[in-house]
Amino acid sequence: MFLSDIRLRRVRLRRERFLPLLRLADDNPAHVDAWLTRGTLYGLFIRRREPVSLAVLTDETAAFAPGGPRERQCPALCGRRVAECRLLVTAPAYQRRGLARQLLMRLCGLLDTTYDSLLVGTGTTPRMDGFYRGGGFAPCFVLPHFFRDNYPLPIVEDGVLLDDMQYYVRHIGRAAPQARRQ
Repeated sequence: MFLSDIRLRRVRLRRERFLPLLRLADDNPAHVDAWLTRGTLYGLFIRRREPVSLAVLTDETAAFAPGGPRERQCPALCGRRVAECRLLVTAPAYQRRGLARQLLMRLCGLLDTTYDSLLVGTGTTPRMDGFYRGGGFAPCFVLPHFFRDNYPLPIVEDGVLLDDMQYYVRHIGRAAPQARRQ
């Protein structure tokens, strides 16, 4: 497999065929179904058919608007055009090859004229922290007890019992957030 063989595609039809892979990112079927219904599915594919890494993005601009339901979570995003990566998964046979990061970086390039920021939430583990920081994301805010409150069974990742959801943000718009005039 060469990087030149990998293509970024937006998946519009028959998205349900990717449910088994997407459920590796979140084993709660209700969450996966909700994000697929509300979001846009993108993926890196080999030979146009085989998915190696998938992401579901939602538009959260209204949620971070002044007076929006998420305005207080991260005041720096208030009034910005925000996309959120709700699911990010790489097929087990292709993990640890940089494909999830490649997918995120390609999405940042694709979205930079539509959005100012890309937001992503994850469990708080050293590996995930390094992954997102290494991709140019910065810690933004924490949702305390997210995993305990939203999943019936404990979730352990890399030997860490997940409790809080750590959010990271990467500013992707053409104009830097500080330079944008209000």
